[in-house]
Amino acid sequence: MDTVTKFNNLAVNDNQNNCSYCNKSFTENLWCKECDPRRIMKGWTSGNDDIDKFIKDTIYNARQNIDDIFLEWIPYNRFIDIRQIGEGGFAEIYSAIWVDSNSSYYKDNEGWKKLDSKPKKVALRKLKRSQNISAEYLNEIKILWNLYKFGRSQHMHFLDFYGMTKDPETEEYIMIIKFANKGNLRSILSNNFKNLLWNDKISLLCDLLENIKNLHKLGIFHKDLHSGNILQDNFATYVTDFGLSGPANEQKSNDKICGVLPYIAPEILYGGPYTLSSDIYSIGVIMAELSSGKPPFHKREHDQSLALQICTGLRPDFGKGTPVIYKELSLICMYSNPNQRPTAEELYSIISFWHKSMNGYYYKGYQEKEEYGYKRKEIEFIFKEADKEIPNILTSYEKELDAIYTSRLLTFDLTSALNSSIITSYLDEEDN
Repeated sequence: MDTVTKFNNLAVNDNQNNCSYCNKSFTENLWCKECDPRRIMKGWTSGNDDIDKFIKDTIYNARQNIDDIFLEWIPYNRFIDIRQIGEGGFAEIYSAIWVDSNSSYYKDNEGWKKLDSKPKKVALRKLKRSQNISAEYLNEIKILWNLYKFGRSQHMHFLDFYGMTKDPETEEYIMIIKFANKGNLRSILSNNFKNLLWNDKISLLCDLLENIKNLHKLGIFHKDLHSGNILQDNFATYVTDFGLSGPANEQKSNDKICGVLPYIAPEILYGGPYTLSSDIYSIGVIMAELSSGKPPFHKREHDQSLALQICTGLRPDFGKGTPVIYKELSLICMYSNPNQRPTAEELYSIISFWHKSMNGYYYKGYQEKEEYGYKRKEIEFIFKEADKEIPNILTSYEKELDAIYTSRLLTFDLTSALNSSIITSYLDEEDN
């Protein structure tokens, strides 16, 4: 008998002293007589048994820890003021007001009690063609949930994941997540580039790399890093959509490439497997974008020709006045040979040193300490000088019609290029 059936067979006795699920004292776990999980779980279904079980399991498991969290199934009619704010290749993004907000609890001498909730602004991620969501895609959502729980306990920056719902008209499933009030990096660069000093850019990179470093420590790689899924909320930077690249109704295939072409590492375009180093390549591209304020290869069609040129060494442009040390580090991240790229840990260490140098985080006797070939004050001077060029950088641009910056399935056939003497010689040169 599974946990769902087991619990549904229990009776709720409001006069008993112990939890009806675990038989422990109400003061020892999350659920009390007022907040018994059966009261949250009855009377709804997502229409998908696997999703039902996934959500209910998070509720059952929440009883084990005082500070634990759980997912909820929220009826679609509990959202108002729904507005589309973005769209990717595999999802539509909306902002909405969640009338009831998420369930929260506090503990007093009488046990756990539910807090009165207030309406909350959230983001709705509608998964395209998810009416028949694949088991593999649902498993990616489960991993996302577990990662969010882990990150919360470790004070890592992952967007809050509140629960799921379903569009009653299209019957597509929707993830309910924290709303990031500053939007994504691409829109920030487009609308506010002139006001971003190098200190702001390095701070954002430092935050981003801390997230990627922590992901990589867990052996998890993103697979689809680009400026559209890096979000900011107040002063925090969040990475979204890791592992969720691809159609929700299809099993993933190793021979299919999903993503935004300019950010995809050459070894992936060759048909190789995703690795931690593939994420580092994407970060190198994002670093170039931060310096110029423009999306990479915006003047080019994102076609097989561009893919081949990326494989033979073409890289994005940098903005005017970009510090040489910054440009060199970005290009190292974009090496064609993945074994020559830095790790997320190494990259974070360098960017963190720059960030501290630019923000006066000096320690007694360390003002002249030298790291990575530069002293702290030299780093501060280099980037302050670069700030002077920001007003001279042109941020307006015309985008080629077929320059596509949403994730999609790429069907390029680069088989013939694998044996190209040009590519072979290029990689041989990098290995030396």
